[in-house]
Amino acid sequence: MRLPGRILLCLIAAAWSHASPPQKQAPVVLQSETRVVLVDAVVTGKKGEYIRDLTAKDFRVWEDNKEQIIQSFTFESAGSGASRTSYEVLVFDYAAMDAGDQIRARQAAAPFIDANAGETNGGADRMMAVATFDGGFRIVQGFTGNAGRLKDALIGAKSAGASVNNATAGTSAAMDLGGRDRFRSLERLALDLAAVPGRKTIVFFTGGLALSNEQKPALEAAIAACNKSNVAVYPIDVREPPLQPAFSADTASGGRGGRGGAAAPNASRNLRGDADPSAALDPGGASQQVLIALADRTGGFLIRNAGELPSGLQKIAQEQEGYYVLGYTPPETKEGSCHALRVKVDRTGTTVRARSSYCSGKGQDPLTRTSAEKSLENRAVLPQTGDIAASGQLSFFYVGPNTARVNLAMEISPEAVKFDHKKETYHSEINVLGIASDSQGDGATGARFTDTITLDFDDAEMQQWKQKPMHYEKEFKIAPGQYTFTVVFSSGAANFGKLEQPLVVEPYQPGQLALSGVAFGREIHKAGSGGAALFEERTGLVAGGMELTPSGSNVFAKTEQVFCYFEVYTPDSASIRAAGSTVTIRILDGTTADVKWDGGPMKLDSLAAGKSVIPVGLNLPVAPLVPGSYRLEVTAADGAEKPAKRSVAFEIK
Repeated sequence: MRLPGRILLCLIAAAWSHASPPQKQAPVVLQSETRVVLVDAVVTGKKGEYIRDLTAKDFRVWEDNKEQIIQSFTFESAGSGASRTSYEVLVFDYAAMDAGDQIRARQAAAPFIDANAGETNGGADRMMAVATFDGGFRIVQGFTGNAGRLKDALIGAKSAGASVNNATAGTSAAMDLGGRDRFRSLERLALDLAAVPGRKTIVFFTGGLALSNEQKPALEAAIAACNKSNVAVYPIDVREPPLQPAFSADTASGGRGGRGGAAAPNASRNLRGDADPSAALDPGGASQQVLIALADRTGGFLIRNAGELPSGLQKIAQEQEGYYVLGYTPPETKEGSCHALRVKVDRTGTTVRARSSYCSGKGQDPLTRTSAEKSLENRAVLPQTGDIAASGQLSFFYVGPNTARVNLAMEISPEAVKFDHKKETYHSEINVLGIASDSQGDGATGARFTDTITLDFDDAEMQQWKQKPMHYEKEFKIAPGQYTFTVVFSSGAANFGKLEQPLVVEPYQPGQLALSGVAFGREIHKAGSGGAALFEERTGLVAGGMELTPSGSNVFAKTEQVFCYFEVYTPDSASIRAAGSTVTIRILDGTTADVKWDGGPMKLDSLAAGKSVIPVGLNLPVAPLVPGSYRLEVTAADGAEKPAKRSVAFEIK
């Protein structure tokens, strides 16, 4: 994409301050060998009121129709005094909404975010994320408690294409594929949430969904994944209510569960807990059966139409602060096997909702590294580079006194990645280990991370994935120093790759003139529209409302768009204006140091906007360059201190 403007052909430069609170990382989950099944249960009375005075003696739990002994019991509430973090994903199924439905959904979500994101009065920390499905699944905003960022994501989450209302679109092959992809996306999202302790929720904004026989296995897989990961789904049909309402818009209680205190696993329930009459009263109501199944079997409830939106969303929020957690030790079973759950409350007139199944898994000793990690550690010190081709680039950006965040961008060749092929699906896991070791002292570790990339494709997706290198990014923090950075990654027992390069981070104190590293890239997009990670809040490289996708290589064709991004750190905006501070960007010949392009000095006061951290992005003019090696030179000067300079190599082919 060619950007307008002549000065540096730039994206330059709205600025911001690093005074904002630090972003939260994915939680560290410690597992033990003790096998315990935790079951969340929401209990309501005849009028939908929450029942909050129950004890362990009031509950009964069955696994595969065999009653279990309840060994632990807690009531999670805002006033319990425990510091807890809950995780909630707002998913907008634009493929099943028309334009009016989409607007209605976003308008309802905004006040819900304002009221519930961040820390609650009871000490709980409510983390939210925003995702969309519009023929493809995308995380728009990863987990954060910042309501402003979440609402910005709602704006950036608008549908990019024409919508198809699957409730009335028939059962064509295209619709079947869309349904399977939608349910597969929910399945993957639920599995991504598995590592997070406690109860998780998905609030699923959608229109009506017809369900063909071809889609049913994908729906069942999504429900199973939700139960395995302890994820409750709250579907919301955002369409206007029919002329003859399917049922009263009473949101006083939840959906799954039976009268008389016993759960009814196969009953279709609405917000009151009554059997669903919609198929008889409203022909379109039959399309809600899939939503009822999602809610009924995962422990959530259905918000039936737009008329129930405000009260229904309020009820979802209340439910996160009023549920019981029952624990029992299950019988010995085969690892990975799944089992039916049933919960009953011995109090007349109550309704209980809980997930309908769980899947067993092997515990892990938190003090023992995995075999995959040990294998990568061994390969990290060997001279072999492996058989998976890849390239990588490092760039760093200061976040505080003598602290920098490092962005690793890699491009991994798909050819040597090994997949397990079962029927029409392909599955692969790529394990990654990164280590930054002191290159000037005793080799001490300055930073370290491990990661697992999970890939699941059907035949068409697999063929598309093979067409270009796989892009991977990781962010980690490090102190100033001179390091050797090694990243090792493996696919299967034998296939692996390894990259090694120097990483030099100069000391930095706020209030001094400094420059970050430089990130190169081929692609830019509107900030917030390029997708995000669910847990890992990687900091976007944003200037002037546009975000750069960093490239894993510094080798470019002269016919390509080549962008770069860096940050200027200044003492303060007043000193910038007084000193006439500038930044200059030049392209030099990599061999002779001859100047091939000079952008001239730019005044920083025009970019700073009163801030001390100035992000700068630009489109490099590489078309006139002949193939060869070059260096991008960035110089910041304020007349008072020694100029800050950064020089980074790149190549044109």
